[in-house]
Amino acid sequence: MPASQPVDFSKVSCHHCGSPVPQGSPLKDFCCAGCEAVHRLLVDQGLTRYYTLAEGKTAPAPESRQDRGFAWLEPLVARAEAAPGPVCAIDLDVQGIHCAACVWLMNELFRRQSGGASLTVNPALGKVRLAWRRGAFDVAGFLRSVEGFGYLFGPSRKRPEGASLDLPIRLGICAAITMNVMLFSVSFYVGLTPADGDVFSLFSQLSVWLSTAVVVVGGWPFFRSAWRGLRSGVLHLDLPIALGMLLVFFTSLVKARDGRGDLAYFDTLNTFVTLMLVGRWLQQRVLERNRRFLLEDDGADGLFARRQEGDRLVTVRAAELRAGDMLVIAPGELVPVDAELLDTHASFSTDWVTGEPDVRAVAKGGEVPAGAFNAARSAAHVRARTDFQDSPLVALLRQTPSAPGRVPAHARFWNAVSRRWVLSVLVVSALGLALWLPQGQDKALQVAVALLVVTCPCAIGIAVPLAYELAQTRLRRLGLFVRSQDLLDRLPRVRKVLFDKTGTLTLGRLELVNRDAVDALAPEARDVAFNMASRSNHPVSRCLAAALSRAGARFSASAQVTECPGLGLELLREDGVWRLGAPAWAAPGATGGEGTVLAHDGQPVAAFALRESVRADARREIQALREAGLEVWLISGDAPERVRGMAEALEVPVEHALGGQRPEDKAEAVARIDQADTLYLGDGVNDSLAFERALCAGTPAIDRPVLPGKSDFFLMGEGLSAIREGLEVSRRLRHVVRRVIGLSLAYNVVTVAVSLAGWMTPLRAAVVMPLSSLSLILFTLACLSVRRQSAAGELQRGLKEVPA
Repeated sequence: MPASQPVDFSKVSCHHCGSPVPQGSPLKDFCCAGCEAVHRLLVDQGLTRYYTLAEGKTAPAPESRQDRGFAWLEPLVARAEAAPGPVCAIDLDVQGIHCAACVWLMNELFRRQSGGASLTVNPALGKVRLAWRRGAFDVAGFLRSVEGFGYLFGPSRKRPEGASLDLPIRLGICAAITMNVMLFSVSFYVGLTPADGDVFSLFSQLSVWLSTAVVVVGGWPFFRSAWRGLRSGVLHLDLPIALGMLLVFFTSLVKARDGRGDLAYFDTLNTFVTLMLVGRWLQQRVLERNRRFLLEDDGADGLFARRQEGDRLVTVRAAELRAGDMLVIAPGELVPVDAELLDTHASFSTDWVTGEPDVRAVAKGGEVPAGAFNAARSAAHVRARTDFQDSPLVALLRQTPSAPGRVPAHARFWNAVSRRWVLSVLVVSALGLALWLPQGQDKALQVAVALLVVTCPCAIGIAVPLAYELAQTRLRRLGLFVRSQDLLDRLPRVRKVLFDKTGTLTLGRLELVNRDAVDALAPEARDVAFNMASRSNHPVSRCLAAALSRAGARFSASAQVTECPGLGLELLREDGVWRLGAPAWAAPGATGGEGTVLAHDGQPVAAFALRESVRADARREIQALREAGLEVWLISGDAPERVRGMAEALEVPVEHALGGQRPEDKAEAVARIDQADTLYLGDGVNDSLAFERALCAGTPAIDRPVLPGKSDFFLMGEGLSAIREGLEVSRRLRHVVRRVIGLSLAYNVVTVAVSLAGWMTPLRAAVVMPLSSLSLILFTLACLSVRRQSAAGELQRGLKEVPA
């Protein structure tokens, strides 16, 4: 293997979202085709104010799927239309909303469509409430217009997590009370003593009652979590925090009861509780944003189908389907069961379940596999061959619950830290009490309380959550959105990166090899080819239509195009018959034709060679991963020869390229390769079982169901550099966290020595503890704000430092 060299980072930023443009990308000014399309729409429709409002906070835009089905929408609209009153309303979830610019854009598009009553957007939850005047508004048309900008709508399933509502309220209450208690404590520090009578007694009682409220309100999340951990036999990280709160509170309470409120640590305790709540809020904030960015996934319960019942067409849940049911599958919609085609012919895409990128032509009576999408421009009629419960999708769509009581390997470090911290605090406090007991009970208790206060785990409570929040925020800017709370603890263990091929290393679309063939066409031939290609949903047609459109081809609404499944497209004109498709069909008399041929009256006019569009930085990123010491594998349902060809092109060892893999085969391969050290990246439901076997898993496909809900992270944009960045950031994070804990231990050694010497007072503790917390915060910010010059070199060092 060649010597490791620094990986080149692109310095070109996307004109839409500001993300780095992958080097070698044909888009040049955009990080992905989605951003390019959305930018063009915003400019063409006069919506560029979006960029002013976004203030550089735009996320990469996924490619819009104009053929996406809306079977799920029909029962919701029907129910709203059935309600009394002139105005109908529905609540929907929305994917991709992230800032005020998104809210403005949706409202502006709504304003431009007649018949609407009101649109209320909740960007915090990712929800909208849509109201319209009965019979005067095209709901599906409006949703399609918004989805053209990269958003997705779905049924209302998102609910605010309890902590997201609970923590800010608790934090606000505790912060307000803490400031008041600190005012009372200042009076003690500047000379208020028991000799001052009623004023001293009043301030002491207020400190006790307000501090009790802080412990009850602010400490409850930690008490509950610690208790749950103890019941399951796990020493949770919240245990030392909860224990510290209770011990300091009750010992201070004893001091106040004895009339010595000036010797209590209520101000320090309240500050500690408030800081711990800040840490907990930081810990959850980015994760909740990332989870709400996507639509909620209900697995099989989220699938709908249109069933023909006599002369009625009824939208039902997939779980209600039975063998023999007649189904109508609209363009872009999913076939939920194995079925028989009733039409003369139709086209279906099976890449979601098989990993094969081709569109399959099916004739009447042919089998349509469960999980196929209707790839034609018209609806298909099928007959279900099985009940949905017997569909292969059921196993692939299931949500796998985590095993109760099981402690993952990556959690052992934190459990060990928690256990040792708790035991050390108790032992040291007991030692201080025993050493000073001969000097009197009051002095011994004062020393013991001081030890409990100065050993409170501020590093665990605020500096560590801040480090995780900074790491997650940075990865989000790079296009990697973390969904699992413990992902950054698992990533440092990764030694093998497993890629699916179609839709993961490739972009799920085709690209022209010979772009000159389009430019060389005469204007008339270019227009003819465009009028055929633009009327088909086949991947080849979509690729050619985009290339011809960029070349200036003109659309004719009167063109009559016939699609011949498995062969191509035909256009009858006064000057003869034009065909676009397979060489043997379009130009049967010609020789040497290959790829897709444009022919006029059987004579070839042009030939277009196409190939799968590989992500621009795939080869470079895979090379960087291998140079860093990671194994790279390709595991695909595509044909073995295609997978081997891709492996050779990307310099992946051929023995690490597994093709023709069914979903069960992928899961077995991952289980065989995995030693609690694999990262799997896939995009189809055929990767679902493999996701469950890998240490961590992610997906670049957020426009399809199932996998986003099962993934630990998802990617935005067309680059793969976020994978390497995620591994590097996680290893740097682990290094920083351990240094933070080390510094915290050093601080505790010094303060414990001071306390055992009897020199620690409430005033000194009130100064030292916040200063130590602030120092750890500044240290964390400094460590995680430094940009490494060579991420590949940093990753390679991390692999050597972190044991598998």
